[in-house]
Amino acid sequence: MVISGILLILSAVLLCLHNYNESNKAFRNSQVALNELKNLIPEIPSENVSTIEKELEFEIKSGNNVFEEFDEKYNEEKNISTEKVEMPSVQLDGRYYCGYITLTSLGIELPVLNGWNYTNLNIAPCCYEGSPQTHDFIIAAHNYNSHFGQIHYLGEGDEIIFTDISGQKYRYTVMYTEYIDGYNTDQMSENKDSSWDLTLFTCTLNGQSRVTVRAKLDENN
Repeated sequence: MVISGILLILSAVLLCLHNYNESNKAFRNSQVALNELKNLIPEIPSENVSTIEKELEFEIKSGNNVFEEFDEKYNEEKNISTEKVEMPSVQLDGRYYCGYITLTSLGIELPVLNGWNYTNLNIAPCCYEGSPQTHDFIIAAHNYNSHFGQIHYLGEGDEIIFTDISGQKYRYTVMYTEYIDGYNTDQMSENKDSSWDLTLFTCTLNGQSRVTVRAKLDENN
């Protein structure tokens, strides 16, 4: 019994050390990409986007091609196009980035990869689906403390900023946080009542649920 207890403790310590090292590695990788990305992104008014896009010669690459259609009536009222929007991206070290996210109250700033898979998640947060333009933007990340491990601390009224590769900033205000079952992908994307424009999510420590932060685009954005 004593030996079994010691082995369990050692296993737990090794797991903590592994997670700590993975978090530090992810932080270093993401910050390198963030610095390179910021050097490419212009500080310009949004009306000059088309000119800068041409100068950057970025490659257009879609995320995972999963886009939820908005309620037709809502789209007409808000004058939102129902066409699928492919996120403009720039290539760095063989990966495509669509911009970066700033969690002001947490002091966290991270690049965002365009399209998610488990390899990409080890580098930085990823566009899971949607876009800022279609008001259904969802970003996923690992629960590393250096990535989205602290988003449960975000509270109502906190600011989130997404800056795309053209320099356009989208400012959001946190509305609420909810926990969604890890297998309930429909609830993650469900937005028929148009209650949110941006979602951030990561898994809980046990992997059974998803910490999900919903935010609304500022009216004066």
